[in-house]
Amino acid sequence: MKIKLKISLTILLFASSLLLSQQSRLDALGGLSYSIVDIDSQIDLFILGGNPAWLVNSQVNERLEMDPLFKNSNGDYHRYYESGDIDNINISFMGIKPLGNSGTFRGFAAYNYEIQKDRNRILTLKPYSGDAFFFTDTTAGDYRYSGPTFEFMHSLEVMDNLFVGASVRYKILDGLKKVYTFAETLYREVSGDIGIAYKFSEGFSLGFNYQYLDTQERITANDVNNTDVQTFLYRGEKNKISLIGSSQDYKLKKIGNYFSAQTQISPIKNLTIGFNASYQVHNSSSLFPITVLIDVEDGYTSFNETSVILQARWLLSNTLVFGFTAGYNDDNSWSKNSKRNLTIWELGVNDLFSGVGLTYSNQDNSFLIGAEYELHSILADSLKYIDNRFSETSAFNHVARIGAESSLNEMFTVRVGYNLIYKEHDFIYGGDNVTTHFVTLGGKIKVSDSIEIEPRIEYATTSLSDNNLYKNNFGIFTTLRFYSF
Repeated sequence: MKIKLKISLTILLFASSLLLSQQSRLDALGGLSYSIVDIDSQIDLFILGGNPAWLVNSQVNERLEMDPLFKNSNGDYHRYYESGDIDNINISFMGIKPLGNSGTFRGFAAYNYEIQKDRNRILTLKPYSGDAFFFTDTTAGDYRYSGPTFEFMHSLEVMDNLFVGASVRYKILDGLKKVYTFAETLYREVSGDIGIAYKFSEGFSLGFNYQYLDTQERITANDVNNTDVQTFLYRGEKNKISLIGSSQDYKLKKIGNYFSAQTQISPIKNLTIGFNASYQVHNSSSLFPITVLIDVEDGYTSFNETSVILQARWLLSNTLVFGFTAGYNDDNSWSKNSKRNLTIWELGVNDLFSGVGLTYSNQDNSFLIGAEYELHSILADSLKYIDNRFSETSAFNHVARIGAESSLNEMFTVRVGYNLIYKEHDFIYGGDNVTTHFVTLGGKIKVSDSIEIEPRIEYATTSLSDNNLYKNNFGIFTTLRFYSF
């Protein structure tokens, strides 16, 4: 039975394939990362920089993981076009297979099912992705999305110390609004990533990678009785045009290019430093299909994103690990009405942050405790010309994490984690003086030398001190891991 199960999982994995990061231990420890030694928190070109060429050096042991999960988010602290009650059910499979001289293969497959209950008017999957255009109808209702994601990645040493790697990813979702327009969504996302890396010495490596992303979302609204339905295209938050008809089509198309360079340095023994710099340029078009081949562009948005991050980990002794991180993110976008060639929105957000952490474990690694703290200085500049709204906001936001792990015996390990997040201003949801308490409880059951089970539950509560708004998040997760397949 055990052999049949492993064969079935392997076939499903390799007939499919990275969606959600596989880091069950770190998640159970409250998200500890740069201050803890773990296979999923290595400071290298693959994990820190996302370079597929370094997979062969980063992930040297084979493993197969199956991860079912259930998550719920509920509460009245959400944005205008978002649901206050969302259920998400997902099952994913991730496998890493070293192939000797043929390199290393990584595959991922997932199927996701999500219900967004009583979502207000909006008909697009991601209304708050930076565009100045919103496609809506006149009602609130439940929205269902479901579909698979596949990814394949391969890394290979082509010459001494020269590595290349590539990945391809495909995601498709079907969506349906269960009231009024009964809008149907077909969301498709395709991306490819290619990387190169060179190991100059044991203490210095350098890599580059390029990623291309193509996303398309098509929405068809039809009344079930073939009568006219009313939808609106918002240009900005206030100005809209009304669309009336028995069948209406709307399309969002996004194309992006991502460039990244990363380095890994070990200047002295037990000290590892990693650096990643990336630049992303992409655009989004708001389209009305006229025929199968012809679309009329109503709106256009351009995005430019720059990001740099530095991480360092110093093994002070056999029991103490010190971690440090710092970085800067700068995101800018502008939107225009294509027909009139008029700029209607300009948005900019930059985030300067730094953090430190320390982890202690005893000599036999049966007990571990760690903590991390980060400070973010964020500045946002919003120029919404069409809405006559102009604002500039700055804030200091704080994130503190703590995690602990204890082995009860050779079979059972217990893990707990806690985060305290305080935001002077929440730049995603818009609230001031926002506090989040996040708790994790999990563990590991070692069934044998080759099989592990890692269950975990998470709970987060978010509240605003200035009013009674709240948001709760709850999740149940399980990882079934095989070290040979």
